[in-house]
Amino acid sequence: MSLAMTPQVHVRWVPLPSGEDLGGMLSLLTEEERGRHHAMSDQEAARRFVTGRVAVRRLAAELADPPVDAADVTVWAICSHCGGPHGRPNVDVARPKGRRLSVSIAHCSAGVAVAASWSGLVGIDVEPVDTSVEAVSAIAALVPPTSRPAGRTWDPVQHWTRLESVLKADGRGLTVDPSSVLITAQEGAISATIGSDPEAPRYALADVRLDRRVRASVAIAPRKTSRKRVVPVVSWRSLELTTTAGQGD
Repeated sequence: MSLAMTPQVHVRWVPLPSGEDLGGMLSLLTEEERGRHHAMSDQEAARRFVTGRVAVRRLAAELADPPVDAADVTVWAICSHCGGPHGRPNVDVARPKGRRLSVSIAHCSAGVAVAASWSGLVGIDVEPVDTSVEAVSAIAALVPPTSRPAGRTWDPVQHWTRLESVLKADGRGLTVDPSSVLITAQEGAISATIGSDPEAPRYALADVRLDRRVRASVAIAPRKTSRKRVVPVVSWRSLELTTTAGQGD
């Protein structure tokens, strides 16, 4: 198997303790982000939202060259369909020649995962593995037979994280039919395309074992396209957030 230039992806995993006061973390957010937080009726979803926005600032601040304070990182999102402040997150961290750091945020009941890469557009998804039989069946039903891996056994939750990580790297998320994501695995390299257009971007995927309670995958569309198969290098570690605004790693 021939491999193209290896893309690098950085991941941080934030397990969610119950009932922690968000405290000073809210001060890191923009006025628009705080408005979104206050408008959420689901308190756990609101907590995960704030945690994700702070965690992605911390990761972006760490990867900036030179490193900056998390309080100096701006995060924003603009929906490509309605123009609303949601969808793919962006950060104002770039290299001198203009290459912008790509970031992604995912969360579930167990925690929040953030990913960042200088190598191309990145997406991450995380789903809890401790779900009911009904929930797993529902997930499996969303994965069309043509997108399922060969073999008698497969992990629907893991496969779903692959599909959604691709759609998040694409930027359109679930506005695109998941059945259009075509995933192939060959000699240890997992790749995907959206649709059958031969000119469509090819995403490189990797599964990440962040926590025994979840399944997670990352997808990246390398900036330098190649017909060669790509295995992304994913480095990750847990991240402990504090309520002190602007505190670095």
